[in-house]
Amino acid sequence: MPRQDSEPPMAVASRWVSEITNIALQFCLPAGVGYWLDARWKTSPWLVVLGSCFGFFVAGTSFMQLIKRLTPPLKSPPSSSPEKTTDNSGPFRK
Repeated sequence: MPRQDSEPPMAVASRWVSEITNIALQFCLPAGVGYWLDARWKTSPWLVVLGSCFGFFVAGTSFMQLIKRLTPPLKSPPSSSPEKTTDNSGPFRK
């Protein structure tokens, strides 16, 4: 995603509405299809439960991907090789 500072506020708002709507539909549509199929095939409540689990998994995966995109990468500390020292103060001294 580009920096939000350089974009018009309406473009930022529409992007957020799109992301939130996408995740909500990924959660709700499989459960709705399960409900419709349960009513059609008289298998209540199994397809609703299956659709809800599938929707929860897909929406959760999308939500985690959104978080990864929005989280800035961690800065690694400067690499410095630890100096190897011998500590002879322990119980097994030579």
